[in-house]
Amino acid sequence: MAQILVENLDPIILKKLETIAKQHGRSLQEELKQILQQAAEKATYYHTGSDMDKAREAVARAQVRYTGKIFSDSTELICEDRER
Repeated sequence: MAQILVENLDPIILKKLETIAKQHGRSLQEELKQILQQAAEKATYYHTGSDMDKAREAVARAQVRYTGKIFSDSTELICEDRER
């Protein structure tokens, strides 16, 4: 497996990470591996388009909810507000 060296880590951050590791019953190394794994999974999830699928579903729900409703043009309100 690869090894990673992290230089110039703020001592306060290191202490917080050690505290989190202790709370989870892990060594600092195991905690850091877990954090990195979760971050990588979230990044992969985002780039695979799953978030885009959720966004499309939300847009589709909004379109259904607002179909046939008439909304006022806000241009006049904005102009009036700017004139104040």
